[in-house]
This record gives sequence, structure tokens and C-alpha cells, in this order.
Amino acid sequence: MTTTSTTPTIRSVDRALDLLTAVCDHPGITLSEAARSAGLAPSSALRLLRTLTESGYLSRTPDGLYDVGPELIRVSGRVLADNSLRRLCRPTMTQLAAETGESVYLSVRHHDRAIYLALVPGIRAIQHRSWEGQSISLETSAAGAVLTGRIGQARYAVITSGVEKDVVGIAAPITLHDEVIAALSMVIPSCHLNHELTTRYGTMVASCAASLSKLIGDNPPHRRRRQRTHRPSARAEAAQPTTDHASPTNSHPKPLASSL
Repeated sequence: MTTTSTTPTIRSVDRALDLLTAVCDHPGITLSEAARSAGLAPSSALRLLRTLTESGYLSRTPDGLYDVGPELIRVSGRVLADNSLRRLCRPTMTQLAAETGESVYLSVRHHDRAIYLALVPGIRAIQHRSWEGQSISLETSAAGAVLTGRIGQARYAVITSGVEKDVVGIAAPITLHDEVIAALSMVIPSCHLNHELTTRYGTMVASCAASLSKLIGDNPPHRRRRQRTHRPSARAEAAQPTTDHASPTNSHPKPLASSL
């Protein structure tokens, strides 16, 4: 009796994990897309998606699309302390903070927010409060401008008082296979900066972000993939990035102009 009751449960867990992976890989996915990616009938996928949504691991938008939920973010935050991306970036972040004396952050996108994953604090006497572990607006932050691809042909973004008054954010994209996966940024009290220093720091952040992109490309975070017996997912062929974040060849990068 134990065997017959346990086997369906294990199978359900496996299917639920497949759906969770599908949503994490493609935020804003539809029911039919999630079902196809996991190799499930829509009716079966719907039952599992409802359970994952009710538990907070997924969320559902008003138009019926599935996205990562708050509980998954909370659990993931505990893992991020030893996250491979964080470990790869920390030495470069530490060096940048030491050379400038200012705080350096690593952030990633989640839906309509950016989350600060890691911080290396500056050594200057005047520092802003720590934002490590907090989420910020994509619309008003330098990191958000980078993560949403709003910097155009510039190598970095500069936004003043976007998240907090009298604080300047300078951010540049970290990429993997031409896709922005994170933002490297400095968060600096505006009293520390002038135009020349802003340009210098912007160039330094962009250079460090480019070095990290190469490092991560050589050591990509390992993603475990389970062997499945059903047909290959049609989503895999459609998941290629469509946005090119290539850097210009101009050696004089232009900051992102913003009134925010």
C-alpha cells in the first residue's frame, strides 16, 4: 500500500518542479506554454499551477500569465548567499569598491523590480544606508535602466535621486550570450561626485561589468537538467534572446540621460 500511494506523489512532485522551472525560465508564461514545456496536459498542469500559486511559489497576473511568486523569492534569497553568480562577481566588486571607496552592488531583475543580491560597502566616511536584499524600481534606478535595456548604445547608466534623494546610481550590464543577466552598480552620495568623476566611475563600472561578462561566459552557472521520456519541448527552440546588448566601439561612453 505504501508503494502505490507514494509513486503518484513522487510523479506529481516531479511534474510540479518541471512547471516551476518552466515559469522561472520564461516569466509571464501562459498555461498552454507551461503545460507544453513540462510535457503535461493543460488540465493536469492547471491543477499543479494552482497549488504552486496558492502556496506562493508562483503568482498569476490579472491577464492569466504565470510568474515567480513571493515565497520562491524568499527561499531563493537564502540560497543566494552562496550563489555561484555572487561568488564569481565578489572579487571584482571588492576591487572596485577598494579603488573608488564607494559601495558596489550586484542586482538582478524580478518582474517589475530589481533585487540587490550582493553589496561590497565603500570605505568613505559618508555612505548611504545598505540596500542589500532589498528590491528597487526598474523605472527609477540605474540598475533598472540596465536590466531593462534602456541604455541604448551607452555602456553604462547614470541616474540621480532615482531611488533615494541625493544619491547617484551608476550601473552597467553583465551579460551571458548577449543577454543581460545582472547589473553591476555603484551607489554614491551626490556630494562625492562631479562630472569628471562620474564619467571616470562610469567607465570603471562598465569595464568591470565587461570583465565579469567574460568570466561568467567562461564559467556559466550550472543549471541541472533532468532527463525526460516525453517529447522535447517546443519552448526550447523559441527561447533564444531577441535583444542584442552589444557594446559600441566608441571609447568615450555616454551616460544615460535621465530626469529621474
